[in-house]
Order: sequence, then structure tokens, then C-alpha cells
Amino acid sequence: MMNLKGFPAAGALPLGKMLRRTAGTGLLLGLILVGIARAHHGFDGRYNLATPVWVEGLVVEAYFGNPHSELTVEISSDLSMPAPLPDLGPAASFLDAQSLTVPEDFVGQTVVLELPPTAQYSSLGDRIARGDRIAAVAVRNCDPPRQLNVQWLQLPGGEVESRTVAMSYMVEEC
Repeated sequence: MMNLKGFPAAGALPLGKMLRRTAGTGLLLGLILVGIARAHHGFDGRYNLATPVWVEGLVVEAYFGNPHSELTVEISSDLSMPAPLPDLGPAASFLDAQSLTVPEDFVGQTVVLELPPTAQYSSLGDRIARGDRIAAVAVRNCDPPRQLNVQWLQLPGGEVESRTVAMSYMVEEC
């Protein structure tokens, strides 16, 4: 800050020092935000394409919004693979229906399914509600907390939403 005579005011930082401090603070804030985004979005995580999981059950909670829409699904204690296996549509280009599994730790439990942050999935809020029965194929994060990322979703009316391509964070095996 300058006084009326054009000299730095008492206690004011010189312009160069002030700019360096502002730039340093901005850089630090940017690095913190990038770290938070990386941690949340699992960019360092790996999602296992080798063993996609089958989830079927009743929606007990549906959240549609940022950063990711989520479905909390109660799975029955008699969950098993469907017969015939589902047609994965476009997701079949990177997922093999023959590799689908029903993890033992899902049976009779409640799981959270994370929907991809795309308009295709975030716009489903008026088509899925609490009490609806859905089915999904998800890939599981190799690392804790082992999130489930939906790749194929059968809606209560039978319609299907399917991803068309694998994402860079998906791996062939953990």
C-alpha cells in the first residue's frame, strides 16, 4: 500500500514480495485442492476388471448429486448369479459376463454403489427411488475402502444404462 506521496506505507510489503507471497499461497492452495480431488476420485486407485461383481437388491437410499451419485442397496441373503447372464451391452467391450461374481461379503448386506459422474447416470434421479429393485455390474477398487463403481445398471422398469468404454483407472487384475 502506498501513502499519498507515492512511498510505501508503514508496515506495507514491497510489491515484489507481496506478489511472491500471493503466488506462493495460491500454489499451496492449488496443491492442497489437487490432493483432495485425487484422494476423493481414486485417481491413485485401481478398479479390477477381472472380477466384476453382480449386485441386485432393494434401494434403501438414492442420492443424485455431486461429486458422485450413489445408490445404497440392501442385498438379500439368497443373492446368486442370474441365469441367463445379463447382456452387458456396450460394457461387454471391456467386461466379461462370464467373470461376474457375487462376493460372499455382499450376501445379506447393504452396499453403496457409486455411479459414474456423467450425465448418463446423474440424470436417473427421477427413475430410481427408495424401495425400487435394481441390478448392477460394478468394478471394485483394489484398495481400501474398496468402492464399487457401476458400469452397467438395470433400472426398476427393466431399462439398462451401460458405460461404453473402460476408464484409465481400471486394471486387468489387482
